[in-house]
Amino acid sequence: MAVFLAIGAFFMANVPMPPWSKYISPINIVLFALPSLWAVRRWLGWRDGAIFFGVLGLYALAIETSAIITGFPYGHFAYAEHLGYRLFGYAPWTVAFAWTPLALGAYAIARNISGSRIARLILIPVLLTLFDVVLDPGAVYLGFWKYPEGGWFYGVPWSNFAGWLLSGFIGAVLIEVMVARFRPLLPTPVQLSISSIFTVFFWAVFAFFASMEEPALLGTLLVFGMVVIYRRFHYRFDDMVVLVDEDNNPIRTEQKLIAHNGYTQLHRAFSVFLFNSKGELLLQQRAFGKKTWPGIWSNSCCGHVMLHETVAAAAKRRVRYELGLSGIGLILALPDFRYIAEMNGIVENEICPVFIGFTDKEPQPNPEEVAAVRWQPWDEFLADARRPDTELSPWCILEAEQLAELPELEGKLRR
Repeated sequence: MAVFLAIGAFFMANVPMPPWSKYISPINIVLFALPSLWAVRRWLGWRDGAIFFGVLGLYALAIETSAIITGFPYGHFAYAEHLGYRLFGYAPWTVAFAWTPLALGAYAIARNISGSRIARLILIPVLLTLFDVVLDPGAVYLGFWKYPEGGWFYGVPWSNFAGWLLSGFIGAVLIEVMVARFRPLLPTPVQLSISSIFTVFFWAVFAFFASMEEPALLGTLLVFGMVVIYRRFHYRFDDMVVLVDEDNNPIRTEQKLIAHNGYTQLHRAFSVFLFNSKGELLLQQRAFGKKTWPGIWSNSCCGHVMLHETVAAAAKRRVRYELGLSGIGLILALPDFRYIAEMNGIVENEICPVFIGFTDKEPQPNPEEVAAVRWQPWDEFLADARRPDTELSPWCILEAEQLAELPELEGKLRR
């Protein structure tokens, strides 16, 4: 991605903008915003995420329109046609997708390095202003917008940066209020800053090729710092276990390795049993590096459900990740299954719906998750599961007994 962005920055700095660029630029702005949009969706869910992003986008459009009409807070300036259709003849609609990811990135960085709201209300507008110091000179250079009276910093007046401090502070307050309202169960993901990293990197490289030394140097330092923070605070969304009450209502989230201990709380999970046309069940041996039940043979696939994810989507995601299998129709066979099991001081305590599926595809196991796989006739598997000295996982045994009582499954296997 860095190489791709650097090549793009080189050509933009050295080749005149063609007439058709006005159609490409809006697409590029949206593409830059997609990583942050994805992170917001995983953090808050579709509904709250759309509200969160939408409110910030509307605020960005409002503040830009105000500046164009009145000169407050950035000073008087005007947009060219390169950035897309201008709403009511003032700010392009793409402003909502350009400013918002930068604000989210500043918030994610501030939130991960500081637990103080006051500190964040200072840090967020400062970071946003520094982002603008990198990108605004390049945008003026390309003619995306211009200040009629010019400015001391590569054509940008001091009032613009003062305006970014003010608008950034208001935006920070708005973000803090919405986060307090939504009360997300996941920690603020540093992934919200991915779009900011890409954007600042692009404009820093552009500044270098356009011989703008100060923006290039500042952008390099910002990108380096953001990457360090990203690596320090990054977590995987699918590594966060959703802890629930007895009615399966989410209470909070916890990292998988921390959540599983001697007193593991009830959480969301699923199991999958895959059969082939011969009536054989696909079994997997869990990787020996796993914290829970390492090296134990179990059903085809099992895993945890991410926050804001359906159980069916989680099952398909994990089957693809662990076994390299996709395009399999999964049927919810045991929607209310749950269990408690213990091994070597580690407890599993899960609400664990069970799915069945049918495929003749051969799995491509992920060695980080699966040590080995084998197909076994269903009747032979049930006999093994009922042996006192069975080596199968406890949940697999319990699930198999309930599945064996389903006449619809028996009918499919006897065809």
